[in-house]
Amino acid sequence: MARAQAGVKSEPEARRDQVLRVAEALFARAGYRGVGLREIAAQVGIRAPSLFKHFASKDALYNAVLGNIFARLGEVAARLEGDAPFTERLEAFVSGYVDLVASDPHVVPLLFRELMERSAAMEPEMRRGAAEIYRRIDAFIESGQRAGEFRQVDRFRFQIALTGAILYHGLAARPYQAALLDRPAYDRAAWKRTVLDLARSALLAHESAPPAPAAPRRRRRAGNARE
Repeated sequence: MARAQAGVKSEPEARRDQVLRVAEALFARAGYRGVGLREIAAQVGIRAPSLFKHFASKDALYNAVLGNIFARLGEVAARLEGDAPFTERLEAFVSGYVDLVASDPHVVPLLFRELMERSAAMEPEMRRGAAEIYRRIDAFIESGQRAGEFRQVDRFRFQIALTGAILYHGLAARPYQAALLDRPAYDRAAWKRTVLDLARSALLAHESAPPAPAAPRRRRRAGNARE
């Protein structure tokens, strides 16, 4: 029997990937507690016991889904490393992050659900993986601050604000446009520009800040004027 061509996945590998894709969508929709193995198996088109050929438990499947997302986020965070100018690395990171969220609609709701529910199913290794992504971004900002390229912003709060600008946009932009603007069109390039403008305005030490508005002048009352 001829060997499978290089790069072509075997049937078990292809089935495992299918299970991961279905589970990601269902966990994103209903959270860890809201999804059962029977539902996942039915969506895949197999019996529930067949899932154990690929994953030892529901917990193992859930963590595999999270691990897949964190691996992709880690690849995006890797864009912050290297010797390119800080502004170029920042732009590459923002662009990659937006592309990841835009190309996989399940990433944002799944991350938000896990953040809010803090399910006990998430393994310590996964939590360490998420923390490592945060540390890589933090190290980039700190390095830019030491080099005099970035302002001395609160790095933790900046990272939360930047992440929120990307993730919440991914969750809410389409419904907002449809409900408020009656315009369901989706503009990924504008999304990237907006997030990058926010990041640059907050971080870049050489960006000129807009002048502060002049304080209103107080009028002297005639009765209070001294003779």
